[in-house]
Amino acid sequence: MAVFFTDGISHITDIEGYDHMLFLLAMCAPFTFKDWKPVAILATSFTVGHSISLALAAFDVIRFSSGLIEFLIPVTILATSIFNLLDSASPSVSIYRYSSAAIFGIIHGMGFSSFFRMISGESEGFVSQLFLFNLGVEVGQVLILTAILSVVAIITLALPSAKTKLPKILAGISFLAALGLAIEKFPG
Repeated sequence: MAVFFTDGISHITDIEGYDHMLFLLAMCAPFTFKDWKPVAILATSFTVGHSISLALAAFDVIRFSSGLIEFLIPVTILATSIFNLLDSASPSVSIYRYSSAAIFGIIHGMGFSSFFRMISGESEGFVSQLFLFNLGVEVGQVLILTAILSVVAIITLALPSAKTKLPKILAGISFLAALGLAIEKFPG
């Protein structure tokens, strides 16, 4: 049963599936460690969204085109990056950020569900498997967010002048990478 926990961590931290990491980078680009509370709330909003859709899809309550979801995931990164490019001077924590994180989490959860369905069975422990997988995803997400904020801290300590430019640079990197993914995954 513990394998589902480790599979959840592996899934979100797998460099080949870097789209989820890229979303987390875009989401927290304008923030630093001192902003850990807003980042935690954003991450929680994202978690609520993807937990709901992961469960609904895993229980076959909702169905969707996996090709469309694979395209929409980079679109969520593009939207988040654009918002941060426009609003990175003072990282405001607004209802827009929280609600978009939750909505975008719904889309990412549908992406997680495809992987979960591949590894799970129709056994009696399905609910436990789903819970452990989702918990693993959350632990992986915390590790990624901690790594991103640590790198930002190191860069801003080493290059204090980069502190004001770094949010836009990270948002720009996220945007360009997501644009490539969106073009690659465009349905058709």
